[in-house]
Amino acid sequence: MKKKRLFSLLLAGALTISLAACGGQEGVTNNASENPSSSSEETGAQASAETQAEEASVKPETPSGQLIFGFVTDLEGEFYDTAFNNTATNYKTYDLIHGYETVSYTKEGEFVYNPTVVKSHEEVENEDGTKTYTITINDGLTWSDGTPITAKDYVFQMLLESSPEMNQVDGYPSLSGIYYVGYEEYLAGETEYFQGVRLVDDMTYSLTVKADELPFHYDITYASSMPRPLFVIAPGCDVVDSEEGAYISGDFTTELLQETINNPDTGYRYNPQVTCGPYKFVSYDTASRQGIFEVNPNFAGDYRGVKPAIQTLIIKTVNSQTQINELSAGTVDILVQISGGDDINAGLDLVDAGSAGKNTYFRNGYGKIQFDCSQFPTDSVNVRQAIAYCLDRNEFARQYSGGYASIVHAAYGLAQWEYVESQTWIDENLNAYDKNIEKAKELLAADGWNKNASGGDYQDGDGLRYKEVDGQLVPLVIEWANTENNPVSDLLNTMLPEAMEQAGMQLNATTMDFPTLSASIGHQGDTIYNMYNLATGFASAHSPWYYYSTDERFMTNGYNSNWIVDEELAEASGALKSIPYDDRETWLSTWQNYIKVWNEKLPDIPLYSDEYHDFFNPKVKGWEASSIWDWSRAVLDAWVEE
Repeated sequence: MKKKRLFSLLLAGALTISLAACGGQEGVTNNASENPSSSSEETGAQASAETQAEEASVKPETPSGQLIFGFVTDLEGEFYDTAFNNTATNYKTYDLIHGYETVSYTKEGEFVYNPTVVKSHEEVENEDGTKTYTITINDGLTWSDGTPITAKDYVFQMLLESSPEMNQVDGYPSLSGIYYVGYEEYLAGETEYFQGVRLVDDMTYSLTVKADELPFHYDITYASSMPRPLFVIAPGCDVVDSEEGAYISGDFTTELLQETINNPDTGYRYNPQVTCGPYKFVSYDTASRQGIFEVNPNFAGDYRGVKPAIQTLIIKTVNSQTQINELSAGTVDILVQISGGDDINAGLDLVDAGSAGKNTYFRNGYGKIQFDCSQFPTDSVNVRQAIAYCLDRNEFARQYSGGYASIVHAAYGLAQWEYVESQTWIDENLNAYDKNIEKAKELLAADGWNKNASGGDYQDGDGLRYKEVDGQLVPLVIEWANTENNPVSDLLNTMLPEAMEQAGMQLNATTMDFPTLSASIGHQGDTIYNMYNLATGFASAHSPWYYYSTDERFMTNGYNSNWIVDEELAEASGALKSIPYDDRETWLSTWQNYIKVWNEKLPDIPLYSDEYHDFFNPKVKGWEASSIWDWSRAVLDAWVEE
């Protein structure tokens, strides 16, 4: 049976997405819930047979079996949090081993207080405009070694990760407490107390949000925190409360943290042996980039009380060119978020043959060429737009995706409800940047790139354009960093250089591994490049006001990874921040204005948003990942049938 189909057909059946309703718990949602996991070409008899087969397999109460994940992005050997390593694989692996967050993001797209953790909560608006969240946690929660978890562990997380001592551990950004009263003074070391963080009693603590951080679209997330093991990371220290705020007593120093967190053999960053997530860290092999994780028997469950049923998870690196072969051969059991026509069609061939299962959903993000807007010459919007006019994005998406993607014109993805409700508006209001070399030439000439190599007036046929900068002739050269074995890079390399040359630009490509590229993006490498081909997935609390803030803090900590300083874009994105979560109409109109400004400023060239496919061994049951319910969460509902 033929399951390969054009994206136009997919859209016709799948873009009728409805907003998920709030559940019985206190929560908020603006996300669409979608999971077009079945082809419209499947017969009713087949669907019935698959349903009966699934019903015959019941999730076991006792964890068993093993599941091998394959990822093309390496798992790096760092397991503390995203501040140290933010690769796509690591980002979600953290969720496997760290848990008991007070506010959870649900399968339906809601933020709710986590009843597994939170016994009670209170929110009080204070006379000075601040707001205090008071949380009491449940008795009986323990670390993986059986040690009880108390409110001190939650307060410790805030104190630790906002402290000047932690800030000196490899430049950790120390941003956990940025929204709370007294953060700046505490981070600067002006006081040992964190005024807005209080330890109320053994099981209760409070957080007081600054007045200028309110109102806030996702205000429930201000109550969100998770524990860190005080006795492991700061042995001999304690968390103490005072009228001035909570503080860490004892010999709490950067030297201590360098040993307990940063020791390459025993530090919590590399070898976290006491955690509280659904899985425990077992080992990591540096040579193969492979990690092994086992069930945490002391895990009380996620916000629903769900516990994992798969005993062992292995996360390994696979080559993008051979990953489907590995699934077929059984050297991996599951591949998630597969994109690109070649891999999708190869995976669907396995599904047709009965040797794999599948799950599909639209992407909550987009693939892109990301500009560094602090670097000459991509600090110029004219240059960025000119490069966009040199690429036929429709042809790129067609060749790359094989019909399983659509181009987007700004920072949005096909899974977002804002996109679903704005398609006509987008068509009428956003620049599609259709390939147009003449338009690229006009933009470059207007930007001053109107000299030839001899300093004369530039004429068609002169080759590389030059610009006079501080009395010097400077060539229009764009430095591009990409990664090896990357089909997006390969395709861009066939489409962009010649077209850019026609417009008078030279594109220099440098291939490197992802950690090196990531360091360059963060201005920590030896070389900073003009552009990178990347992809992004939006966080649950998608907050573009941080991504385009002109506040230097949000550049140096990785939020504003474009390093763009543009007041109009900062204002347009910032206008979203204070809109109440339930004011859907205002949010949508403000979002539309934001992406219209974004489309003009063009900090990225958005390439495509696609339909993801998960392919897995038929022994995997209960797999229900989606754009808002990623693999690290979906694995709790799944099991393996040997």
